[in-house]
Amino acid sequence: HVQYENYLLEEVLPLVYKKNQTPYMIVTGASFGAYHAMNFALRHPDLVNRVVAMSGMYNIERWLGSYRDDNTYYNSPCLYLPNECEESRLHLLRSLDISMAIGHDDPSIANNRWFSSALWSKNIWHALRVWDGWSHDWPYWRKMIRLYLGGHD
Repeated sequence: HVQYENYLLEEVLPLVYKKNQTPYMIVTGASFGAYHAMNFALRHPDLVNRVVAMSGMYNIERWLGSYRDDNTYYNSPCLYLPNECEESRLHLLRSLDISMAIGHDDPSIANNRWFSSALWSKNIWHALRVWDGWSHDWPYWRKMIRLYLGGHD
């Protein structure tokens, strides 16, 4: 994951900035992509302005078994966010525009509610939008994208 993040920081973002001079950065993703978008935004609130995360899971521990190290900790928002206490970082995190959307019957709904509470406990304003049903597939994500990002067909 660290290599992936370095690729984004060292190659993708410089290219994006070269082609699009707009300083406002939005990151978004669905399912595992929602985790990636949220994690990147929370790790780099100095670079990101808005995150829209759809049907995400923000705790990666279940995929790691018993393995733990600094990389797993600092790439699992459910682990590092509750312990964030550096005021300068909290100020940046509080300036993020955060939207999470998930279905009521999605298996990750409890994690989203827990994570929403963790954000509120740090005074980080955000929106948790709970959709009817499962809502964990492209037909739903297309609707979410149109609604939360103004996307078009």
